[in-house]
Amino acid sequence: MSNFFLELVSPDKNYFVGNVDMVVLPGEEGDFSVLFDHAPIITFLRPGRVLIIEETGKEHLFFVASGFVKVDNNKCHVMVDYIKERSELDDKSSRDELSDTLSQIESEKDENSLDKLFDKKLVLEEQLSFIENYN
Repeated sequence: MSNFFLELVSPDKNYFVGNVDMVVLPGEEGDFSVLFDHAPIITFLRPGRVLIIEETGKEHLFFVASGFVKVDNNKCHVMVDYIKERSELDDKSSRDELSDTLSQIESEKDENSLDKLFDKKLVLEEQLSFIENYN
């Protein structure tokens, strides 16, 4: 299989930079795979799983909250605002944080604050699903 260049970055750190055989990303309309010679695309990412398969077959698994991806000329640039490796995620602390967020939603009156809390709730629910599915 031919490979391509992948860069997975957050504002804090480069999580992966190198050649890969495939990356699976959580696109707005559903998960999609990027392979060698993928058509050019720029799209947003929703909360979900990023799976990287290196040319050696080694796999890397991450959870991301949101971001965007640009694919062009056998280069894939993935920029995310929140990312965690599977080993960094804890079921109990995620459930506790979701419970706290739900409590805040019940008592919040400000619409802007409510929108942010609902966004956080969605991310936490997806994160818990990720933890359950990739334990």
